[in-house]
Amino acid sequence: MSLSFWSADLWHQLFPSVWMLCLLCIGVLIAGTIRSFTGFGGGLVLAPLLSVFMTPSDMVVVVLLLNFLTSVQSLPSTWKTTDWRMVISLSIPALFGVPLGVWLIEWLDPNLIRRLIGVIVAGLACLMLIGWKYSGRRGRAQDCVVGVTSGALTAIAGVGGPPLVLYLLSAKDISPVALRSFFMMFFCFAQLSTMAFFLYQGLINKAQLIYSLTFAPVYLVSTVLGTYLFKKAVRGSVDLIKRFTLWFLLIVGLATLAF
Repeated sequence: MSLSFWSADLWHQLFPSVWMLCLLCIGVLIAGTIRSFTGFGGGLVLAPLLSVFMTPSDMVVVVLLLNFLTSVQSLPSTWKTTDWRMVISLSIPALFGVPLGVWLIEWLDPNLIRRLIGVIVAGLACLMLIGWKYSGRRGRAQDCVVGVTSGALTAIAGVGGPPLVLYLLSAKDISPVALRSFFMMFFCFAQLSTMAFFLYQGLINKAQLIYSLTFAPVYLVSTVLGTYLFKKAVRGSVDLIKRFTLWFLLIVGLATLAF
């Protein structure tokens, strides 16, 4: 990589203080661990934190690149346990939501986007903490609505998980292992599609790549940690860890609304 790409001036511009770099690295570590453990949640932690320091378009690309990196890393362990019919039925509608999300991110005010992220994160955590579950029908129409919504939210803020979580988590015929595999595969597809559309629109720049390369080693370590915790939790206190994760997401969402 050339020195002109990784210049000291741009580095100091992106990370003006050591405390900011440390705070972001801690957030990345927590986000990656949660995502690798549950199959989702990485963007829900990263988006509120990164939105304080970055523009919405920069934040989305960094979240997508980091999550895509761990999605690829996790493919060998999730490939055999993935329900491909479910992945396809929700991924194709998500493609139609991506352009909608890109249009919204260019049209909406950045502060409004940050508060929208806070509402989504806090709202999801609250609904899951009180035990609300989707009890409606599941079919093609419902898959299309959930898929499009998830695709749009992935493009807006990299937080396409909430619609899928609320829609699928209450399904009694899907095991925790199969659900985690689905999330990994779906978001691998959604992130790749969204990044391709961002590249086509000319929305990917040097600053986003430097942010992503800086955080990538931390995120990779967190993936290993999250996978280890998942294997332990399957045989132990999975509910306790999930509730801790939800309380953490609730705090993150409310903090985003406060700033």
